[in-house]
Amino acid sequence: MDDLDDPVQLWFTGHVDTVYRSLDVLQPALRAAAAAMQDTLLSDKRLIAGGTGTGCALAQLFCAALLSRLSMERPALPVILIGSDAATLGAIAEGYGHSDALARQVQALAAPGDTVLLVAGASGTSLASAVRAAQGRRARVILLASMSGQEQLQLPGEGDIEIRIPAEEPTRATECQLLVLNCLAELLEQEIFGSG
Repeated sequence: MDDLDDPVQLWFTGHVDTVYRSLDVLQPALRAAAAAMQDTLLSDKRLIAGGTGTGCALAQLFCAALLSRLSMERPALPVILIGSDAATLGAIAEGYGHSDALARQVQALAAPGDTVLLVAGASGTSLASAVRAAQGRRARVILLASMSGQEQLQLPGEGDIEIRIPAEEPTRATECQLLVLNCLAELLEQEIFGSG
């Protein structure tokens, strides 16, 4: 089998290509998001993270990194995960619909000065109501999305940040979203606690 036809070779090459194309595009927004999160935490405010579909799983990994650690021993960072509890989601969806499941949690938990990180999954499920809920609570929004099948949300709030992965293929976008979230957690660790 020719190396160019090898599925494993194609998978890794596609991943590396997407990451390479993303670096210059994402770096300014990534740094801005890390600075915004740092400001939130140093102001004794909270990070609230959630997502839809695979975005929820990625948000859960991000929260675990902040509550635990990545590369250094340090105190846990205050972060709240929303959207991962099936019973809560089911109850809210039953009463208000699936599109409001995250929004209701944001309305209940976000306070002025908090930062709400919303991670869009590959399915393209709308996060518009969650964005509006965060803005209504005067919380900053950081939206992590991709080009694949997701609406372009307007983030008119002062300090809101959009990190949009320049990838059409959902799997490549999800891989890059995980990389971005790990990078954000690492930047927070280094900026708040020093480099080691």
